[in-house]
Order: sequence, then C-alpha cells, then structure tokens
Amino acid sequence: MKKENKSNIHLTGQTKGGVGKSTVSNIVATLLYLQNQDKKINLFEIDDNNNSKVNSNYINHQSLKLKDSEVVIDDIQFSSLSDSNLVNIVDAGGGNDTKLVLQKLKEIDLSGLNYYVPLNDDLEQVDNVKDTIALIRDFDKSANINLILNRCFSLEKDEIQKQFINIFGSDELDIPNQLNNLKVDNIFFVPNSNIFSILKSHYKVSLLDSYLSSIDLVQNIDTYRQEWVKEGQDVFKANNKRYRFAKMVVELIEQLEPIKKAL
Repeated sequence: MKKENKSNIHLTGQTKGGVGKSTVSNIVATLLYLQNQDKKINLFEIDDNNNSKVNSNYINHQSLKLKDSEVVIDDIQFSSLSDSNLVNIVDAGGGNDTKLVLQKLKEIDLSGLNYYVPLNDDLEQVDNVKDTIALIRDFDKSANINLILNRCFSLEKDEIQKQFINIFGSDELDIPNQLNNLKVDNIFFVPNSNIFSILKSHYKVSLLDSYLSSIDLVQNIDTYRQEWVKEGQDVFKANNKRYRFAKMVVELIEQLEPIKKAL
C-alpha cells in the first residue's frame, strides 16, 4: 500500500483575524517555489470575510467560501497522494473559519501537515494561539507546528523578546513566559515591512512574482541602466525608483530565509 505523502500540504491558520495569515501564506508559497522551482503551487484562501486576489504567473490562487472547504480538502488530499510535485497551501480565515477548516481535516484524519500560526504582539492573542494549537494537536499528533511572530520591529533576539512579551514574558511587568505552554516545533520571525501591503494594494502582484523580477533587476542592473539611459532622463529616474524597491524586496526575502527550515 502506498504510504500517504502529506508533507506537501501547508496550512496557515489562527482563530483571530487580522494577524497576517495571508501574508504568511504568500511567504510560504514564495519560499517553497524558490526551494524547488519544479513545484506547482496551489494557494487556497478559505475565508467568508475576506477575498483577496493574488495575481501571479507561478501560483494558482483561489478564493473560496467555507461551504467549499470540504470539497477543497478532499481535492487537496487526493492531489497530495497522486502528485508529489504539487504543493497545496491553505490560508484559513480567522475565528470560525480556521476552526471549521481544522474540523474538516479531523473528519478525514488528515494528519502530519505543516502548520503556520501567525501572532502579533497583542497580549490577548496568546489565548487564540493556544486554542488554535490545541485544535490541531487534538487530531494531528504528528503535526509540524510553526509559530510565526509577525511584524517584528527588529530581527535581533533581544529586541524580539522585548516586543513579544506576550510570548517571552516580562519579569518587570510580571507577565509570565508562555513559550513552554505553546507546544510548537519552531518559531520564526517576519519583519514589520510595508512591502507586503504595497504589493497587495498598489502593484497587485504576489511576493513571489515581485521577488523574481526584483532579483533579475538587481543582478543585471548595469545592463538595464544602459538601456534606460537610451530612453532619456525621465525614464532613467523612474526605473531607478523601481530598482530601489527591488533591493528592498530582495532584502526582505533574505530576512525570511530561516523559515525555509520548516518547509
């Protein structure tokens, strides 16, 4: 009997809305593609409250409602068994959206998945994270759960601990350390960057597409500049703005590199 291969299924969820689940899902999709460009990537957003379109030449993005979740999850299980080259990422909405998606996974005993649970520095969110992890562990004993500390002002360890006292605690403020109570496999950090919202709202492209065009621009800047000069000063100045943004995108992906360990 063929052993079920579930390592190519990734789910981002948290029972609190507005914590960066869609951002994390796009980061996961980007890093998975860069890890193996032969992979085909499906990104399913299952959310009754939000509907965000990701324009991409590399990611098949679908926005769905909760009523579709059972069919989608069955399709994901089938494809994970039939095509190891296909990656499925589920971006579950907050509140009951995440709860229902996890319930559907439980109903068919789909286990051994990779989970990403985003968290901001809001003290109240710790209870949501605990609830989310408990729901996962209830049916998926072999789950790989990754806590994603989102919108970090600094990626220095000491600064992260100062910002996220909801997780690391504070003796000065008499706030307990929650790290040992969360039962996660890894902790990763996402910097507080406006690049995510710029790509979503202004350029309307995925992080992956932006990175691939940015890295090409950065690596071949001398050639591009020779072409821009021929088109005049205004074109040159406009494209230099593109280059500055491209460098920011490349730097962001370098900062996100540690998350690859969880993929």
